[in-house]
Amino acid sequence: MDEPENPIVAMATKLRARRDLGAAIDSATAGAASPRGDDAESRFAALADVLATGTKRLNSILGGRTGVTLVRLENPPRLRLRFRDKRIALDLDAARQLVIVTGCGLEGEYQFLDADVPALMNLSKFSTDAGYRDALTGSQLLKTISDGAQLPRPPHLDGQGPLSF
Repeated sequence: MDEPENPIVAMATKLRARRDLGAAIDSATAGAASPRGDDAESRFAALADVLATGTKRLNSILGGRTGVTLVRLENPPRLRLRFRDKRIALDLDAARQLVIVTGCGLEGEYQFLDADVPALMNLSKFSTDAGYRDALTGSQLLKTISDGAQLPRPPHLDGQGPLSF
């Protein structure tokens, strides 16, 4: 007879899984190469590489065909992130050296920061807004799109365990 799961244990499991996913995404994107050039196009390509690496790591953890999808589009350079019903679009405006981001509450025009990893700053926020000057990295994009994802249950927890009679 299956007993209902304790809601406190269920919430703790979800929080632990979210933390583990976040740590996996950070570890996949931490060793990324610095942007190759000073122009927005080369930095955008470096951001796409970081997202590709993080997406592969995240999908290997989530397993199956339910993972994050990254689509790179050329001419003009664009990136699309998809996970279940969530979408994030990144469009490079090379003339203005900006990236237009839409989806998941990240709407705005972003400019690349001088950082070791490709990072964007939202120019659409006022200096008095919360999150002003917060850098948007590939890791944060992947965490935003995969928010609410759950790790598959380990198979050893489905058995009867060591005390079976």
